Amino acid sequence: MKLLPLRFFPIVLQAVRSSMPILLGILLLAGTAIAAASEGNDQARISLLIATGMPGGTYYQAGLGMASLWTTKLRKMGIRVSAAISEGSKENIEAIRIADADLVLAEHLLCSMAFKGTSLYKGQRLAELRSITTLWPDSVQFLIRSDRLRTGTLNDLEGLNLATGLPDSGNRFTTELLVETLKEGKQRVSLRSMSPMAAVEALRNGTVQALDATGGVPVPVVEMILEEGKPPMSFLSITDEQMEVVRQEGWKESFRSVIPAGTYSGQSEDVKTIGQMNLLAVASSLNAEVVYALTKSLFENLDYLAKVHPACRSLSLESALRGLDVPLHKGAARYYRERKIKIPEHLIP
Repeated sequence: MKLLPLRFFPIVLQAVRSSMPILLGILLLAGTAIAAASEGNDQARISLLIATGMPGGTYYQAGLGMASLWTTKLRKMGIRVSAAISEGSKENIEAIRIADADLVLAEHLLCSMAFKGTSLYKGQRLAELRSITTLWPDSVQFLIRSDRLRTGTLNDLEGLNLATGLPDSGNRFTTELLVETLKEGKQRVSLRSMSPMAAVEALRNGTVQALDATGGVPVPVVEMILEEGKPPMSFLSITDEQMEVVRQEGWKESFRSVIPAGTYSGQSEDVKTIGQMNLLAVASSLNAEVVYALTKSLFENLDYLAKVHPACRSLSLESALRGLDVPLHKGAARYYRERKIKIPEHLIP
């Protein structure tokens, strides 16, 4: 069994201090890895690590499911996959750079920047980054205490403390972009970086009055907050003007996302927000036979993943390369060729 890299441990320890539910999540994470390593008499010849996200988020839940799927289906090949908690996309991309993880879940926008060496990654190109498939679309989801609701837009955040993702999460990056659209940055919004579960506690005790929880719908922590109803929370919509500003600032791959009424407990109206795609990525150095097996087993077991988290229902072989601009790993490309999926020239490794 591959142990969690040392760089992930500070996050885990911080999470334990923040909330007992996170502790339970960490125990689940560790238990999954241990059980996967000990089940059966065969020994793992290849031990892989997938970097996910924080408990309460979609990455975490889906990543655990993928690790369990691969370990079960690829046991005879001697492949074991463990999952690690992380801050999110930015940390996961860095984990590929320094070989702390073999597979990562990350926002497509940040992966594209990293591979091309643009924007946040100017002068720090990650040329060895490769893709396996696009995943589900993420939706930016802003919640605000109902007693602070005025216009129902991001303008209501003025003067409030907003819980957002940890510093190395894609959530934090996109939140900063959106806050900058508010009256040319003149709004007074205090961003507080914290884990999803820590944000729940901060809402309960009044430390923050709003939350940004970006993720595949439904985001577990959003479900928890709205089902609990303490304090009562409401969604904020993102206007067309705010969306256009974000696109001009570099988030060109974003699209209009609508969370249908009834998706969450007590949600009586559609929520207009912004979405973007996620990516399953690896390093180019990962063995092609291994990546081929991972890709094949993923697409042959989509029914299982759909039960892990509803966001995984959007995965399909037909849409796997849609909008993708990070080149494929050669092991993944082999699988797509076998399935007669046309690979665009810019994705050929």
